[in-house]
Amino acid sequence: MSWPRRHPALSSAVALLAVVVSVWAVKLTTLALSTGRSADYWSEPRGDTGGLLYVALGDSAAQGIGASRPERGYVGLLAQRLRDSTGRPVLVINLSSSGARISDVLDTQLPALAALGREPDLLTVGIGGNDVRAYDRDVFAAATERLTAALPADAFVADAPYFMHGRWERDAQQAADLLTDSATGRGLHPVPLHEALRAQGPGAMLTQFAADWFHPNDRGHRVWADAFWREVQRAGVLPPLS
Repeated sequence: MSWPRRHPALSSAVALLAVVVSVWAVKLTTLALSTGRSADYWSEPRGDTGGLLYVALGDSAAQGIGASRPERGYVGLLAQRLRDSTGRPVLVINLSSSGARISDVLDTQLPALAALGREPDLLTVGIGGNDVRAYDRDVFAAATERLTAALPADAFVADAPYFMHGRWERDAQQAADLLTDSATGRGLHPVPLHEALRAQGPGAMLTQFAADWFHPNDRGHRVWADAFWREVQRAGVLPPLS
């Protein structure tokens, strides 16, 4: 009798595991390829002129990595909420880049913002997650102070994402506090992203993350968008529905 016939339950479990691993590998490959697609998508302004200008600074989350399409990332979702809430056209210029750290915002993205020659009606900043992955408190604190000093007064600045476990989460919580304190001290609009993600609970690991368990999926990006949007509404910086 062959091994599968002698151990039918075990062989079924092995077959199921093989299917799961194969599906996960396909999803990881798709996620890796999405980096280039998102960069291409956001390489030009998206939306319509003659209305509001929304500029996004940040890293791969702002690029929409993990979402099923770039426009389903939190930046695209926020743009649609701007259209719906104001009744005006919205042009999105997404200056973020995958893998970016705070230094990249300072060295590349902020100069690109200045070169636009127009103040955005909404500016969001989602940065710091990649800095946490190689975290040094003093380096992070100094970079945060440089960032908040360089941002326009009405910028909405998310704190660091929630990392869930162990040292990663201890560092992320500290980074989130540093970003919040620095943004508040400069009169900017801090966005409590860390707490918004923590509030989703442990089950979010299975329902709100892409295959790499780092980037948000469509559901996760909606949580990010919600966190930003609550602060935008609270600040009252946008014109009412026309």
